[in-house]
Amino acid sequence: MAFNVQHQPKQAAALLQGQGKVSIYAATGGAVVADFAAHNLSLLPPFPPKSIIHDNACGAGTVSRLILSSKPPPSNPKIHATDTDQTFLDALQSDVLNNAWPIQVSNQRSEALSFPANYFTHSITNIAIFFTTSAGLDGAKEIHRTLQPGGTAMVNCWEALAWLAPFKLTHKVLRPEKPYPTPPVLWNDGTQIQKVMLEAGFAKDKMRVEKSEAWARTRDLRTWAELSWAFLGGLGGWTETDEARWDEAVDLMVKYMLEQPETETVDGEVRMKASQWIVIATK
Repeated sequence: MAFNVQHQPKQAAALLQGQGKVSIYAATGGAVVADFAAHNLSLLPPFPPKSIIHDNACGAGTVSRLILSSKPPPSNPKIHATDTDQTFLDALQSDVLNNAWPIQVSNQRSEALSFPANYFTHSITNIAIFFTTSAGLDGAKEIHRTLQPGGTAMVNCWEALAWLAPFKLTHKVLRPEKPYPTPPVLWNDGTQIQKVMLEAGFAKDKMRVEKSEAWARTRDLRTWAELSWAFLGGLGGWTETDEARWDEAVDLMVKYMLEQPETETVDGEVRMKASQWIVIATK
């Protein structure tokens, strides 16, 4: 996930430098995305021997790592992990080499994959289909094209997340003349994710739709808020004043997160709820 870095505050630049971007993601929203992935993988039957698996829009390989650490692990799998963010791919590639994992890492757009038709036994796209072009349809078409007949696709998207409103509210205070970007199509009711899978070629009677929730957890909400603002504050477009108003932004994020009905504090731990739509489809 890359944003225009024009006017990027020095505080964000320092936190995101090198592999800092990967670490920040893992410590904030990425932890929930990993919980979603673990839940979704538990819905699938065990991977047969010699499965050919696509970890699509893989980030730092959340899905691949979970598959290889499952008990028991799949027998002789071949995993292809693809993404367009080279920083995340580099983090995964380093661990692949250090652990001799059966993963091939490559920089590829989900809408224009280099794999042949009918190649994968499984294609898993974790919290990413909505980033693809044509409101997700181009990504869904490539999932269908590259999947073997009888193969399994899994895609998911956000239903709700407690920290979205705080980002919008903080943006409104800091950048009142700049509307917060709104996606052309909303995904939160689960309609769009089913629509693009159907239009891509998956049959309705071979699609399973579910929902689940997870919680982001922290005992240091201000640090969590600062890391999250560094990672995603640029989504609304950094401005020249963001550097000087950095602490104000973080304080606002904390304030607004604590005000959300989906946030609760239990024994000093702040918990922020997120929920997802899941579609499991057979080609």
